[in-house]
Amino acid sequence: MKKMFFFDIDGTLIECNKDIYSIQDSTKMALDQLQQQGDDVFLATGRCRCFIVDGVMNYPFSGYVTCNGAYVEYKGKCVYKKVIPSEAIEKTHELCLKRNMAYYFEANDYIYVLNKTNPKHIEFKDNWGMKDEVIIDCFDFKNIETYIGMIVVNSKEDIGPMVEALSPYFDIQRHQSEFSFDLTLKGESKAKGIQMLVEKIGRSMEDTIAFGDGRNDIEMLSSVGLGIAMGNAAIEAKTVADYVTDDVDKDGIVKALHHFSLL
Repeated sequence: MKKMFFFDIDGTLIECNKDIYSIQDSTKMALDQLQQQGDDVFLATGRCRCFIVDGVMNYPFSGYVTCNGAYVEYKGKCVYKKVIPSEAIEKTHELCLKRNMAYYFEANDYIYVLNKTNPKHIEFKDNWGMKDEVIIDCFDFKNIETYIGMIVVNSKEDIGPMVEALSPYFDIQRHQSEFSFDLTLKGESKAKGIQMLVEKIGRSMEDTIAFGDGRNDIEMLSSVGLGIAMGNAAIEAKTVADYVTDDVDKDGIVKALHHFSLL
């Protein structure tokens, strides 16, 4: 039976903290071989479409599980989406205005922020490859459609108030960085997005294989047929994975594919 492969981006296909912003050639060759075998190759990421760096987006994936599962498309068509309510965006805006923090609410074509000139925002968007042309800081909460949020706090003292204010709306997942977090809508996850996609195209979760490294990959790695954590993964992701491979920059994906004779 042909397989469905799902790949996280940050810490799995690329590693921005090591200036790796493109899929490595050895990994591209492996993905090409999987597709030549008849397998399907997907992205499964917390990023929205317009936040996916060109070095990843230029690869011809079969489909995309984006925004931690809240927006899913297959062969160019949306098969599932869950929209963030305007109240949740407004509460986040008020919190960040009060505490001078940066937030991001992501759609397919635009990313909505509090203030483009905030140094914290500039540092974050430059590090993670966010394009200036997709960033908007003047908008109406009630007239935008977004699927995931992120927030960057200034210090540990901001974390408690942030969780208290936003946990009614979001599952809050810390990035590998100490001060940035995903704001994933309650009930959404990469695992759910994958399940929705698998059902839509009439396949089985038994045929799914996923690679990830972050805390937002925990549900995915524990629900697919085979969950593989990168060597650089968070300990929580490694704990639930079926197998732990090597780091991004040490051909971890290729090594795992050979280990399981998937190539």
